[in-house]
Amino acid sequence: MVYVVRDFNTPTNHLGEMVAYLSNYKIIAVDILNLHGLGQAWIRIKYDISIDLFNTILSIFNKLTMDIYQDKLEKGQMKGIYKVDPEYTGLSITPEYKDIICLDELVENSIYSGYWGKYITSFTRESVALLEEYDADEYENKQSYIVFGEILENGEFIYNKPILSNDYYET
Repeated sequence: MVYVVRDFNTPTNHLGEMVAYLSNYKIIAVDILNLHGLGQAWIRIKYDISIDLFNTILSIFNKLTMDIYQDKLEKGQMKGIYKVDPEYTGLSITPEYKDIICLDELVENSIYSGYWGKYITSFTRESVALLEEYDADEYENKQSYIVFGEILENGEFIYNKPILSNDYYET
């Protein structure tokens, strides 16, 4: 499976990552690993096949990044692992991350690591063509906490409830 990762594991922190992949149900699946604690968060986003996947995935990553980091900042959990924007007087962050695309096989300009396997060091408009849909059950585990989202006509990404670990159960 080929997928996109927003990797927050930088030399100054080890926070986790977001993984985005396409399912055969026209869903962009985003799994958030370790950014909100030890568990995972699962987000499933409906998309139309006519959208620009590159801009859409970046929009999803950017919104989730800012929402999660802003929440952590407001709770005082982000000391020392972000850059404060000196031009902004309120609570603001610029998280460190890199976007990569993980591959099934080595291609030109790809790298291999023990953590990511085969990957390309930047997610670009050209590399989005490498993404493939995977065959999956519509919602893998219906018992878990899953956040659902959609891409509006104007390109805005919205979702229906707070991002919580998939081991959280609604009662």
